[in-house]
Amino acid sequence: MYTREQKRNRHRRFWQPLEKGEGAYIAVQSPIDDTGTQIGRFSPAVSKEENLLDVSRCVERAEATVAGTYFGLDAIHSHFINFGPGVQAAFFGAPYTITDNSVWFDLNPPIKLWDPMPDLKMDREHELYKAIEAQTRALCAASEGRYAVSYTDIGGQYDILFSLRGEDLFMDMLDCPETVLAAEDKLDAAFIEYFNTLTDIIRPAGLGFTNWMPVVSDVPWYPIQCDMSVMLSPKQFEKFVLPSLDRVSAAIGQTIYHLDGPEEIRHLDMLLSLKYVNAIQWVPLPTLTLPGGGYTQNFADEMSLDIYRRAKAAGKKIMLYGVRAEQIQTIFNSVGRDGIFIYTYCGSRKDADALVEYAERDWVR
Repeated sequence: MYTREQKRNRHRRFWQPLEKGEGAYIAVQSPIDDTGTQIGRFSPAVSKEENLLDVSRCVERAEATVAGTYFGLDAIHSHFINFGPGVQAAFFGAPYTITDNSVWFDLNPPIKLWDPMPDLKMDREHELYKAIEAQTRALCAASEGRYAVSYTDIGGQYDILFSLRGEDLFMDMLDCPETVLAAEDKLDAAFIEYFNTLTDIIRPAGLGFTNWMPVVSDVPWYPIQCDMSVMLSPKQFEKFVLPSLDRVSAAIGQTIYHLDGPEEIRHLDMLLSLKYVNAIQWVPLPTLTLPGGGYTQNFADEMSLDIYRRAKAAGKKIMLYGVRAEQIQTIFNSVGRDGIFIYTYCGSRKDADALVEYAERDWVR
């Protein structure tokens, strides 16, 4: 079992160039024991709003989750500040709906016309902006060296623009492309500004930087994305999205690209050309039905394996979040272990211990 510093060193290695013989990175989470302890067990909130916004409740939730979770092998203690995907859209005026476990921002896009051009300036007095800043500060103080605190899910810039404009954005790309590009320039600048604001809050804690993908780095990083690219042709992606991703990833310095489903694969070669994309995080479609209902994803089918081969051939690493343990060996047999970071969850500590023992023997170096 790795010590905390050994884990940090292994995470540092993940951010380095792909190297033959470096082996895999296996992070295992489970309940802390098999006595019925629940992960994240804490008092119920009065309302959905309190559950999301209250600072003391945020700290209580983080403490309970960390205390109730086993972090095996490369899993590092961390807490994700979850205000829903693409929360920055709210700072520009996107309406939002708070649910039991997330926030949604694309219900009634506020940009109806491009004339006059919207200011696209962040509202720093917005309740979500203030809550995120307060929770980030509170968690960094409360962690006291025990767990890393994440950036919130700021969002991909074109996904944010989609939340602000809606489906009309696709016609805008044809009818007024220069307007779309000008708006995106403003959003890129605002993203970098907000990212730097959160960086300045997180840095003094000295525990590294992490995100909703729980990989830790000594220097800031972010999972960049463009989920709406599933609706774009390669030529549109190259004209609109690729320059934005290049600009933002260069400003950050190191990133992982969130490749969300088969319809984004047509853009993969362009993504692999980006200098500051260190790794690809692949999200296959939900395809496997679990016993008793629910679904999972197949990270070991031929489509997925081909993505890993192409990424590694380009010198990129692989991040896989939510892999089922029984799929791991197939992945390694097909594409090798080097540079692949797998995060998996076990329903019991007994299963987690068995997986850790197997991984230590056969998968990690």
